[in-house]
Amino acid sequence: MCTICGHFAKNAKINSSDIYDMLVKMSHRGPDSHGVYLDGKLIRAKEIKELTEQFTRETHIALGHSRLTIIGEEGLTQPYRSCDGKLSLIHNGEIYNYQKLRTFLLREHKFQTSSDSEVIVHLLEETYQGDLLEAVDKVIGLLDGMYALAVTDGRSVVVARDPIGKKPLYYIINGDVTYFASEKKALWNGKDTPRRLNPGNVLNMDDSGTNEYEGFTLQLPQIDIVDFREAVEAYKEVLIAAVQKRLSGLNESRTGVIFSGGIDSVLISKLLQREGKNIICYCTGTGDSGDIVAARSVAEDMGLELKTTIITEDMVENILAEVIENVEESGLLQVEVAIPMYLAAKLAAQDGIRVMFTGQAADELHAGYPWYNEVVSKFGYLRLHERLWEDLTFLYTDTLEREDKLTMAHSIELRAPYLDRDVIQTSMRISPMLKIEGGMDNLRKRVHREAAVELGVPPYLAFRPKDPAQSGSGIHGIVEKIAKRCVQRVDSDLVEENLRRDKGSLYRYDEDVYGSAAARSYLQRIEEEIQSRFIPPYLCCERRRTAAL
Repeated sequence: MCTICGHFAKNAKINSSDIYDMLVKMSHRGPDSHGVYLDGKLIRAKEIKELTEQFTRETHIALGHSRLTIIGEEGLTQPYRSCDGKLSLIHNGEIYNYQKLRTFLLREHKFQTSSDSEVIVHLLEETYQGDLLEAVDKVIGLLDGMYALAVTDGRSVVVARDPIGKKPLYYIINGDVTYFASEKKALWNGKDTPRRLNPGNVLNMDDSGTNEYEGFTLQLPQIDIVDFREAVEAYKEVLIAAVQKRLSGLNESRTGVIFSGGIDSVLISKLLQREGKNIICYCTGTGDSGDIVAARSVAEDMGLELKTTIITEDMVENILAEVIENVEESGLLQVEVAIPMYLAAKLAAQDGIRVMFTGQAADELHAGYPWYNEVVSKFGYLRLHERLWEDLTFLYTDTLEREDKLTMAHSIELRAPYLDRDVIQTSMRISPMLKIEGGMDNLRKRVHREAAVELGVPPYLAFRPKDPAQSGSGIHGIVEKIAKRCVQRVDSDLVEENLRRDKGSLYRYDEDVYGSAAARSYLQRIEEEIQSRFIPPYLCCERRRTAAL
């Protein structure tokens, strides 16, 4: 897991100090080593300050990378280069089938590392016939995992993002220069709003311009599992494999779990236990919150090591700006959901944890949220099936990007077995009638719950009703109290902008109005103050460029 960034100057060269600035702002994502590509030259260093002298040169194409070591020995740092020297690549993410992909290579390649990332550049090398965009299109469909990557042939740059949107990637076009980065804070300039590279899409940069294209996308499978017993067995098989896949090559002696005591995180913990992993579960909430009470009871019953952080009003007030800075959003609902995970990851980082598992996406796959009852009652099961797919494929907008940033803020990689492509495909082949028994079914997730019991989760845990994250943690209302105490005047423009930020979340949670104007104004003002601190000189003023290449 890493951070990536870069620039492409159309028919020009610009100072490459922007790469240094972006890497520094995102250094939490990759604290172990750093590397850059500057118009064909690769430079690597253990400490980012060792690269300072390299950033005085002007470049047409520049790429930057900082590494968090998870898979592969602590050897050669990215960027990686193809054997023929034509292609250079930076990659953020994990490719779980990288060992199998090595067998696809038709000719012998000289590997410098055992890294999953290096396999990609050699696959591209075999596919590349002078058209970089075409080569990337052919390769990304082979990658099973999460990724944001950039590759250059010295004339163009192509950036690609995984089809579910697990790894974030943003870009801005400022005049003739395109900048891209793993986080928006590296691109904030007070003028241009960073654009999200949509999941599965590719961004092509060459001297004719910058264009975003559809790349590799997931397709909704046909419903062909209509027997409950078949559904449970098929689901168990792919879920076990998904956990095993995410443990392959993992060097960490201990692994963390974002833990609420609910069925989704409990099942992941149980599967990790089955694989013999030493896990620590982390839960955050107010002292009497549902999550804390449930987590303590479950951990004791299952013999799990549990560490908790008890949220107080003073604690929330002290970290609000910190959370908003890292999540890069200030929507009230987004912030309330972010706080518990941020604190859980912070505690895990203090324990030296580098990889955590999450139960994210089980609700979208198996109809876990209460509003799905209304969908069934009003529109029927086929509409429910469509709605589940919509919610899953839009999960990146208000959940996946947020959770990636919250954990990477503490240099922790987050792995989500429920987002495995085989788990997704199998779950969506299951008839929605097997997932929820009509509009009055208050438990929902029937296949998921039965599978959990058969995999060793006690029935009373498998059938605990669902709590929203901000309610289960007890965080709901704390931000409101702080805002009402701190806000002297509500700014209607800030309120409107904050509501816009929460639009996707409000849709998913079927909320028309959530929270007070005071809370939204308060949070939006904090974000604007944060953004103003991040504006770098190379993005907020005109810069001298050399003559066209």
